[in-house]
Amino acid sequence: MGRSVTVHLADYLALLVRTEQELSGGFHALWRAHPREPDLCGVCERLAAQCRAHAERLEPYQRRYRGPQQGERQMEHRMEPWVPDPVILDATRTELQRAGPEGVSLVTSARPRLTPAGAAGNGGSGGGLVLLRELHRLYLLATECDLSWSVVALVARGLKDDDLLDLAGRCAPETAVQLLWLRTRMRRAAPQALVVASW
Repeated sequence: MGRSVTVHLADYLALLVRTEQELSGGFHALWRAHPREPDLCGVCERLAAQCRAHAERLEPYQRRYRGPQQGERQMEHRMEPWVPDPVILDATRTELQRAGPEGVSLVTSARPRLTPAGAAGNGGSGGGLVLLRELHRLYLLATECDLSWSVVALVARGLKDDDLLDLAGRCAPETAVQLLWLRTRMRRAAPQALVVASW
């Protein structure tokens, strides 16, 4: 096994570690940012812990394939910290300023009106749109993890690294469940965020 092969694998594992850490932070931030969504707390806490565990279990393999003489190299692919979309956040702030403590709009009208999704100040459901966009971003991160676990499994099989293959075999199904939950939660959030009338 050539030195360049192991260094490239170590770089790929480092990228997966970072993506899992970012996904963990995203799940944690999601339920903190949406306290009015009671179903998020327990699920997101569990999924964040899964992602942290995935990253921790990968780190020894990353060190193994990097080798004792190699330091952490700068990789071309840099992951940006997970933050909500600022345009959507502005719409949410406007919506929350118009809302009372229980989230009921203080500006009422006799008839419901449909407004463009996320239209700041126009009665759009900014909070629901923020939730939908955050779920969407987490889904993309989870998809990246899912694809990466497939690649890691293929490489581990080729290198006859049964331990790494076993790790991929345990983490990939958990990532698949995360994707399923995110997809289901987006389907539930989308009608409320994009279609439901604002009173």
